[in-house]
Amino acid sequence: MKKSILYLLFLATAFVSCENSDDTVFEETADARLNAALASYEKQLVEAPYGWNAVIYPNGGGSFGFYFKFDDKNRVVMYSDFSDASAAKSKESSYRLKAVQTPALIFDTYSYLHVLSDPDEEVNGGERGEGLKSDFEFSIFPDSVKADRIALIGRKNQSRMVLTKATQAQATAYAAGDLAKGLLFNNIAKYIAYFKRITLGGVTYEITANQTERVMKLTWLEGSVGRTFTTNYYYTSDGVTFTSPLVNGSRTITGFSNITWNANTLSLGLSAGGASGVVVSAIKPLSVDLAASKRWWQDPIESGGDWRTADGFHVNGVDDAFGVKDLTFEGAQYAFYIYQPGVNANYDLLGPVFYADNSLSLEYAHAPRRPTFPADGRVIFTEYGTLGPAPTTGPAANTANLLYDPSGFYLVQTSETTYDMVSAKDAKAWISWQ
Repeated sequence: MKKSILYLLFLATAFVSCENSDDTVFEETADARLNAALASYEKQLVEAPYGWNAVIYPNGGGSFGFYFKFDDKNRVVMYSDFSDASAAKSKESSYRLKAVQTPALIFDTYSYLHVLSDPDEEVNGGERGEGLKSDFEFSIFPDSVKADRIALIGRKNQSRMVLTKATQAQATAYAAGDLAKGLLFNNIAKYIAYFKRITLGGVTYEITANQTERVMKLTWLEGSVGRTFTTNYYYTSDGVTFTSPLVNGSRTITGFSNITWNANTLSLGLSAGGASGVVVSAIKPLSVDLAASKRWWQDPIESGGDWRTADGFHVNGVDDAFGVKDLTFEGAQYAFYIYQPGVNANYDLLGPVFYADNSLSLEYAHAPRRPTFPADGRVIFTEYGTLGPAPTTGPAANTANLLYDPSGFYLVQTSETTYDMVSAKDAKAWISWQ
């Protein structure tokens, strides 16, 4: 107790000392210093002659490329790589710099930036009520402000935004619509087969792109040993940019450029690491992750979770090929499909979840037996039975019938929390689980 009293007396003395010397430490008030900082930040934003490249990393995952050109009338013109439209056409909105505990850059009218934060999941594919957990108000910290680079932190979701000064060539390219040219890479999803490969400088790489979470995985062989590299990516006026470079021997790949798309032949061309090539299809993985299938099945059992998908199976180039999104049940609307491993000792659970009266319900399901896992990395499902009034025809029945294909499936992990389950028969059917 005595130590506490002495400690409090010491603090009181320290406070008095600071109070008496405050005027000698700072020549200006705190408000004056803060206003000067805001003016300095605005000057830096406005006087960048060719604007700013930006990358935003939402707290919900992914990475998104932007271009900003600020003026001294609190207006900003921007492009965004979120969609073909936002990449090709600029949008003007307002911004302001304000003191909110710390200096903050606030985009205060709806813009391409706000699309990432929109609470309507149909706008950005994020979570209902939260979007992609991004921000449109960003705190500025003095130690993260450099002459050509500014790093900011979102005030609500702590998403990161990094600004780097654009060059004249980059500004011209954005205005010419080159950001939209980079999005031609998204056409890789139009290949009929799931597995896609490209040979660059004598090395064949398998490309797996999770376009929702902006995660790129490249797989290649060193002798008979499979190697993998995973990174987030975003789009710039130059094409696809990796947030981390791939270094493979003497070749460094920082992304893909010179992207071309031939709609007649469904052929994607690109350059990387000083080499060029054309993406081709394959019917099985270049290097099979032998543990992926068991890992996919076991993880929800250990965590108490399940696997979900909104889209159902993609088959022969058609998204939601069986139309599960059109399912209803006594007025309840389709919400998502679920796979629950290890329901009991005999079977798992596969079925549509419906939404009505602010609640979710599983009205019927198919019950696959616990799967088998051959040594070649596949998973094979067989039928055990059904639960509830499961239909014998239509989207739900077709989904189960494809699951029970005797060829089985390969599991491809596309991020820390997502997997694609790909038909081992011909790689022309797959479903994405998260």
